[in-house]
This record gives sequence, structure tokens and C-alpha cells, in this order.
Amino acid sequence: MAKKNSKKGKVIEYGKLERKVAALWTRVSSIDQEKHGCGLEFQDKICREYAAKNNIIIKKAFGGKYESAKTEGDGYKKMIQEVAKDREINMILVHSFDRFSRAGNEAIVTKAFLKSKGIYVISATQKTDPDSAAGEFMENIFFLFSQFENSLRRDKCIAGMSECLRKGQWYSRPPLGYDKHMEGKDHILTVNDKGEILRNAFIWKANEQIGDVEIVERLKDLGLVVNRKTLNDILHNRLYCGYITSPLLDDGEEIPFNDKQEILIDEATWNKANGITRCGYEVAEITESTPLKRHVRCSKCGNYLTGYSRIKRNKKGEEHEYYYYKCNTKGCGVNASAIQLHADYAALLDGFKIPREFLPILCKVLEKVFAEYNTFKAESKSRLLKRKVEIANLIEKAQIRFGVGDISEDVYNATINKLRGQEAENKALLDEASENLSNQQKFINKVIATTSKLGDLWRNGNFRERQKIQNLVYPDGIFYDKDSEDYRTDSVNPALEIFSRFTESCEENKRKADLESLPNLRLVEYSGLEPLTSTLPVSRSSQMS
Repeated sequence: MAKKNSKKGKVIEYGKLERKVAALWTRVSSIDQEKHGCGLEFQDKICREYAAKNNIIIKKAFGGKYESAKTEGDGYKKMIQEVAKDREINMILVHSFDRFSRAGNEAIVTKAFLKSKGIYVISATQKTDPDSAAGEFMENIFFLFSQFENSLRRDKCIAGMSECLRKGQWYSRPPLGYDKHMEGKDHILTVNDKGEILRNAFIWKANEQIGDVEIVERLKDLGLVVNRKTLNDILHNRLYCGYITSPLLDDGEEIPFNDKQEILIDEATWNKANGITRCGYEVAEITESTPLKRHVRCSKCGNYLTGYSRIKRNKKGEEHEYYYYKCNTKGCGVNASAIQLHADYAALLDGFKIPREFLPILCKVLEKVFAEYNTFKAESKSRLLKRKVEIANLIEKAQIRFGVGDISEDVYNATINKLRGQEAENKALLDEASENLSNQQKFINKVIATTSKLGDLWRNGNFRERQKIQNLVYPDGIFYDKDSEDYRTDSVNPALEIFSRFTESCEENKRKADLESLPNLRLVEYSGLEPLTSTLPVSRSSQMS
């Protein structure tokens, strides 16, 4: 049995491997893709042809059907675990990098973990150099493309979802305490038995002002088990009093339930339970004055900070309105000036800059990436167009043979059904291969340009622009730590994460930038950016553990 690709614990470079042993991984994201465009057999065929041409031994084959395009399922995790333990396997062979994973940053982390074990992720159709920094960056960009394509597909559904929300209907999985059923095209929410029990939580909180721990115990006695965090989220969810909030709605607006929906608790009780009318403060909607509401969380309890306003008089008797962010969880005590939090947030964004000296290197690598990606798309399209003609000819031949009585009706139907399935699969793959790369290129260029001035864009932007920047950089929100009076996070936009790693690599190797791996490419001049001086951090202070 051959040893893993290591020598005295040191990982052997891919190009120096004497014996290449692979695990084959194919995947689709849905049943529909399996039937009409997944190409599992196609992926397997291309990978095995690649293996034969490159003297690669395929030891194991894993099928990844029904694996999610957003998160990784059990099949994927099992494959990673088995491969990591196998002493012979030194590579995972996939048709293309998007078949390995479309989970963006998670895929990059997994690939790095595998590489530390002496295992490389190799695409049969997208050529990269796994041993160079530039090659690794290219692979990461391919993962970014895959995630971006997922985002494009998701965006196609947003219009329909938004329309549903604006009708006062909840399109997604019902929250705890509700059942959902369809009446024609209408989504109807009704309170179930758990909801009847859950209603007590709001009443207890409003009238008795008891803590969440006691409420959890009382609910348990009534037969409803929830943890403290879940309860906290429920108590602060406006949906339970008949208002729909969603990132799909403009400017943080709320849409009231339509007449068909059932409200679990009245708004007055919900407000009282959340202490909205206490201490002379008034709740502030997400506006120009409180753009960080429902974006910044308390680092102690994880609850979103709520925006408030308060009228104060100066010595002259003049009234001024001041804005604050507060955590409503008892015992947290977070109460910070909006002015201070906004200044700190803008300063945090100022750190997301790519030094000007590294931009030519970055653009040179991207030029190589786009060339490879275009080649991959073009080759796939050419191959699929040829296959389209072949299938059409086979369908025509089957029709002729049936017409002249050469084959029976059963044989004809079986043949046509199989060919129609292949035709649908080929069409789906052809549509994907025909997608315009310019969208992805514009996206990458926008990221480069935007990161040079995120802080200023946020400072000078209107409400909508601020919201876009916040969601771009920290899609899962960000935490505010009262003790350190600073922000922390464990989740950054995968694109920024990729560029961050690239910048850090360049900082470490200023005099040894990996340009030799990119021969005969013109150095691209990238203009129009402000002078840049700092590297790209994960956060201004420390990363959330």
C-alpha cells in the first residue's frame, strides 16, 4: 500500500507525485437536475477519460446526488472523512470545481484542509497549478464564480417571493407555533397547538416581566420545549404580532398580515413584552438614522440591537433628537450612541483595502482565471452542441424505424423516453455553458473597486446604499462587544475573504510574488482607485471564536 502524499510529515507537491490515486466525486443539487441536467454519467465519463490520459488510478467513486448547492450534505461530509483517512488517496477528481462545491468560502476552507493532508482537489476540465499561489487563487476564484452563479439563480426567484410578502403572506417554512397550507396560490398561516402554548410566553413577559429562563421552564411544564436562544428570537419576532419583515423588502419596511392570516399575539402585548414604551425612549424604524438595526448583534446574547430615539433639551431649552442602539435582553446592558457606533463601523470598513502595489498582480491572475474559464465554457459548449445534433439524429432514426415497423411501440417509447431525457440533460448543461461570463467579470471588478473605498461609501451613502454595503461585507451580520467597545465577526463575504488571503500572501512575499506561474501575460493596469495603504482584515479587532 502506498503512503499518503507525504514524506516525513511534509506534503509532497502535486507535480512531484509519483503515483496519483483519486477519489471520484460527482454531484447534483436536486432531483430535477438529476433528471434534466445533472450529468452524473457525463461527469463520471469525463473524469475517467481525464484519469486515463494522466495515469491517475481511481480507487473510489462517490455519488453526490441531491447535495445542496448552498450547504454541504451528509454524502459530501462522508466523502471528505473517508478520503482524509485513506492512506493511498491523494486527490479528489471532479468534473469542474463547481461540482466539488458551490459553498464558496466553505469550499475554500475544506480544500485547504485536504491539502494539509496531502490531498488535492483536481478538476478534469479546468486547468490550474495546485502547487503555486496563483493556481490556488485561481481555484478559489472558480469557487467564487460557482457561488455567484448560485446567487444569480436565487435572484431569479426574488421577484416572486417579494410579491408574496407584499400580499401579506409568508412564503417560507412556518415559524414555531404556526402551520401553513395553500388555498389556491395563497399561503395561509394558522396558529397550531404549540402556538396556543407559545402565546403565554408573550403574556408572561409583558405582564409579569419574568426572565427567559423561567419562561422556558413554564413552557416545558405545558408541553413545549424551546431553548433560551430560540425563545429570545421568538419574543423579538414581529411576525407573531402580524407584521412581516424580510431582507427582500425595501428599507426594512414591515408588511401587515392580510385578512387570511392568523395573528398569535396582539401588537400592544408584543410591544409591552419587548419594553418598547419604557424609559421615555421610542422605537426607531430602520431609517437613515439607524441603518445598523437588524444588522448588529449583541456579542453576549446574540440578539439584534434595537434602534431608539430620545428627545433631549439643551441649556437653552432647545429640543434635539438623539439616536441609540440598545440590547433588550435583560442583563446585557448594551446602550451605545448611534454616532459612536456609526463612526466605529465606518472605520472598520476602512480596513478593507487592497494595497495599490498588489493590484497589477491581482489583475494579472484574474486575467488568467478569465482566460481559463472562457476556455472551459467554450469547450463545454462545443462538445454539448455536437451532442445535441447526435441526440436529434438518434430521435429521428427511432421515429423512422417505428414508422416503417422495424421496432415495436414499447421499444420505441422506451428509446424515445431515454433520448428525451438525454436531450433535456444536454440542454440544461448547454444553457449553463452558454452563460455570459461578463456578469461574473463585472462582479469581480466591482468587488475590487468597492473594497478600496468601503468606509467612504458607507459614510456618504444614503440608507439603501448603506444597507447594500452592510449586507455585502457581513451577510450574516456583525457583533458589537460592549466591554471592548468594538466590533467582531466570524463571517465575511467569501469574495472579500479570497482577496484578503491574496493580499496577505502578497504581504508575506513582497519580493517573491508568484508571477512566474503566469507566463506571457500582459500586466494589467488597474486605474481609478484611491491610494491604498492597508491590507484586508477579517475584522478591526479580533475574530469571533
